Amino acid sequence: MNKIIELCPKFVDLTNTGHLELIKKIVDRIIANYDLNDIVVKEKELISRNDPSLIFVLLALKLAKSKLALAGLKGPVFISVVFAVYKEHNRIKKKSEHPHGEDFLRRKVLQLEWLFENKGNIQWEMIVVDDGCPEGSGVIAQEIIDKNGLNDRVRVLFLNDAIESKLPIAQNLKTIDDSQKGGAIIYGLWEATRQKRAENQIVVYTDADLSTHLGQTGLLLEPLLSHKGSVAIGSRREPESIVVKEGSRNDRGKLFIYLWKRLIPNLDEIIDTQCGFKAFDKDTASNVIEDLIETKFAFDIELLLKSELLKKESIVKVPVAWIDSDLASTTTDLQPYLSMLKSIVKMYRKYFRSNNTADEFASFIESLDEDSFDQIVKNIPEEILMREPSEFTEYAEVGVENLTSGFSLS
Repeated sequence: MNKIIELCPKFVDLTNTGHLELIKKIVDRIIANYDLNDIVVKEKELISRNDPSLIFVLLALKLAKSKLALAGLKGPVFISVVFAVYKEHNRIKKKSEHPHGEDFLRRKVLQLEWLFENKGNIQWEMIVVDDGCPEGSGVIAQEIIDKNGLNDRVRVLFLNDAIESKLPIAQNLKTIDDSQKGGAIIYGLWEATRQKRAENQIVVYTDADLSTHLGQTGLLLEPLLSHKGSVAIGSRREPESIVVKEGSRNDRGKLFIYLWKRLIPNLDEIIDTQCGFKAFDKDTASNVIEDLIETKFAFDIELLLKSELLKKESIVKVPVAWIDSDLASTTTDLQPYLSMLKSIVKMYRKYFRSNNTADEFASFIESLDEDSFDQIVKNIPEEILMREPSEFTEYAEVGVENLTSGFSLS
């Protein structure tokens, strides 16, 4: 393994063609020299070093595990990969065309072609959904598809068309403004599950950017095809997760997790609800996308809680490698935690029996505006800040009164 590490750069640039070609060669070398058990051991050992310069080889190990997970696949499988685009008109371009360019559409196609090469029993498609982008991201995507001859693999949908056509999946959307990612992803999942394509049919949704290399899709497919669960979610918060993210710690995000944990009782072991890399078997997806109340950024949580209500212990967490693509993010400045919490209150009231503690938190969240929420964020109790989010399922000692002690909400 030391010789392989020596071949690897000390960082990963997923927009760099040289890096992308090299990582495929490294994966081939890993698979040629190690079996799956060896790779698992090597990965744990390298993670324990806590060395940022090992990110390239750690991503390669994830990709090798993903490839090997498909090695014993039996029977035909059809996979749909869905992602939404909104103000992605710069990031969809090549870096030579724009400083923020990631060329993410073609990159995603190449990643899936590489993963599924020589897999005649796997068919796949990619569905791009324009979430009402004022800059025409969907139109640009279609131009790229046409130019590169990808129409047999990739198609573009426009959420506004679904609304204007009064499709049942868009019945809760009056205008395109009622969706922030959620409506577009749900429309894509609905379209992917309308027809039976194979006995084993799986729908995956991801983010538009390159944060999650789609070569890891095999890691999500394995637990579904082996019937360990009906939903597999990428997680950035497991011991074997690989995360590269610049910036300071996100105390606001930690508070968000603590608060939603007080309201949603059936996702005990789930922490990272917002990672944009999830897979559902067709039957589960078809069930959980019906009659949703959330079409904005909290839609992930509703899909997960409905999956767990449909079948207990149906969700499998999958540690993934995630490399932040923050430079041109369309959500970095939104910080929609309060609006998400208010949506989660609606979920609590719809899906779960009332209890006094949850009711108190629900009413408290409903009473907040952005100014009062900012006050709470500036005064998060140390009992929350000192703990890891994984503790918040059991730890519930910070009550509503503790969140407002020391200052008054206007």
